Amino acid sequence: MIEKLLAFGSNQLELKLKMNPKKFINWTEENFNYVKYNPRKKNNRFGLSITSLDGGVTGIPDLDSIHEYNFENSTSWEETSFNVPTPVFEWPELKLIVDPWKNKIFRSHVLKIESGGYFPAHRDSNKLNVKVFRLIVPLENCNPPDTRFMIGDKTLHWNHGNLYFINTLKEHTLFNASSLSSYWIVFNVILNEDSITSILENLKRC
Repeated sequence: MIEKLLAFGSNQLELKLKMNPKKFINWTEENFNYVKYNPRKKNNRFGLSITSLDGGVTGIPDLDSIHEYNFENSTSWEETSFNVPTPVFEWPELKLIVDPWKNKIFRSHVLKIESGGYFPAHRDSNKLNVKVFRLIVPLENCNPPDTRFMIGDKTLHWNHGNLYFINTLKEHTLFNASSLSSYWIVFNVILNEDSITSILENLKRC
């Protein structure tokens, strides 16, 4: 089903939905504590849950490695288990920007990547039957040369505050080489006909 989006010829599709990134970042920093993202790794990454298992913002276990957490705790959580909105989701612009995918959002969060932080090259899935896709909002310090989000060997460029569809089934990398924090929002969205239709209806026109 995701091939309907890839038929548009790009792994990065900008949508017409956007928010004020600076106000949102300031609000989160004033009202919440960012916690370690995948605390098993020392990659200088932090997160703030937008949806979680119980509506809390502890990051446990939604910002951990779900696979490793399940193994260690004899649980069976899945990505879709984390679908309860946290207080972060109460920011009006945040709710508005994903309104076309209301009730289809799960395990979503704000990422804060500190200086030297990175995600090594990886794919979000290696399965043929893909059930989800990613929407991303680059918030602050997300462009080269300081910060690079790469799909394969191509560096992506962003308009801060705009919503994007990104094909994270392709190998991708993110790293922050600046002295400032880099902020992003990552939404996981159920892949179905309604979700795809909402993407197409909200594509930014040139």
